[in-house]
This record gives sequence, structure tokens and C-alpha cells, in this order.
Amino acid sequence: MLSALASFLWVALGHQQLQMQPDPSSGVNVAMYREPYLSHDPNTRTEFLPLSCKITAYPSSGGIVLGYFSAVELAHLDLSRTKPANRSSDPVEEDDLALRMLHLGAHWWPNWQLYARHQERILEGILYDFHFPPNVNVGYPSSGKGVWVFKFSADERIWDEEDQRKPYLERKPDDWDGRINMALTMDERCDVLKDFGATFYEDVEDCKDIPTTLQEGVEEGRRYERLLKKMEDTKYVDEWLSGPEVSSDASMPAKT
Repeated sequence: MLSALASFLWVALGHQQLQMQPDPSSGVNVAMYREPYLSHDPNTRTEFLPLSCKITAYPSSGGIVLGYFSAVELAHLDLSRTKPANRSSDPVEEDDLALRMLHLGAHWWPNWQLYARHQERILEGILYDFHFPPNVNVGYPSSGKGVWVFKFSADERIWDEEDQRKPYLERKPDDWDGRINMALTMDERCDVLKDFGATFYEDVEDCKDIPTTLQEGVEEGRRYERLLKKMEDTKYVDEWLSGPEVSSDASMPAKT
């Protein structure tokens, strides 16, 4: 049963790291990519990983804005696609980059430790569903009109077919990385997003997944922070996984 497995993994993860095993359905050896997602240098702006570039901005409001981006997105952010960069000492520059990253689907976190702690548990096979921010993938047509948005769950493990609870988002498509990383322009990226079933918004402000201001991004991050604290309660996790299906909107704290 899903709840029993969650309890076992939770106890095991309390004081030690489990040996990573790749998800057979993903075709990717997760262990090869584990460390870069769990370690962080607070002076670093960009870090090149096997499938993407980890980018961190440090807004003046505190916390970090974190995203994993392709070459096309790096160009959109006016960042080098070949040379690593460090954070800026200028808070205005950090705020500007943080907002532009949010517009590309990045998320605000109160600190790196909160992200890494729960990202590790996801990599180990704990199901988070709506408790963890989804992967939001954005494309802006060169025409300047509208935005394409495609999102999927951060979960690495699949749900059991017989389980009553169902995920509110599907997992990352198996061929996602290979196809999205082949896009050479933002328009090609939009085409790939469309092929995966992305939603088109004529006005970016109509998309609730893209904050219009840095403060909105922080508030959304705070909502997830409260949800993640729930996931640190073993009893809550067991009851949530074994309980009836609940929509993400009903479970998440209301926006204020």
C-alpha cells in the first residue's frame, strides 16, 4: 500500500540517505544527477548541469528565486550559455533577474535548505503532488503576443493505479528533456510546448502560474512553504496518502 511505503521511506530518510535507484519509467539514472540538485554555493548565479542550467537569484526581499533553464531561456534572461556567473552585489540587479526568472516559471524559496530537504525526499520516492511547486515551463512567441505554459508534477515516482488518490498533475513526459532541449529559438520552444499540450494565454496576467510582481512570487512561495511543513509530519503524510482524493485547490492555503 502507498501509505505503508511512505511511512517506511520517511523513517529511513530521517537520519540517512537511501541508495538511489532510477525510476524505470524515466529512462534516466537519477543517482547521476542527485548531488547538483541538493548542494548549493550561495555566491553562484549559474551552474551547468547535465540537462539544464541551475540559476539562482537573491532578491532584496530575502530568500532565493531558483530555476532550471535551457539554453533558449538563458538567452532570454541575457545570461551566458557557456560561462558560469556569480551573484551580483547590486540588489536592483538581483531583483530584476528574480522577477524575469519568475516570468519563466522559476519559484521563490525562503532558503536553499527547505528546497533541498524536500527535493531530496522527492528523489528518494516520496510523493508530494500539490505540496511541492510544479515544474512550470513557459514560452513567449517572438510576435510579443501571449504566452504558452505547460506544467507537470515534480514527483519522480508514479502513483499506484489501484490507489484512490490521483495526482493533480501528470509527471514529466518521458521524452520531455530530449525534445525541449533541441529548441534553438523561443518560437521553437513554443512549438514544443504546444505539442505537449501547453495552454495559451493571450494576456500573461491571466495565467495564475506566472507572478506579475516579485511580491506575488514571494507570497506563492510562502503558500508552498506552509504545505511543505505539513509534509514534515509523518502522521499527516500517512493520512494524506491513504485518504480519499482531494483537489489541490481545496487543500492549498488560500491566497491572501
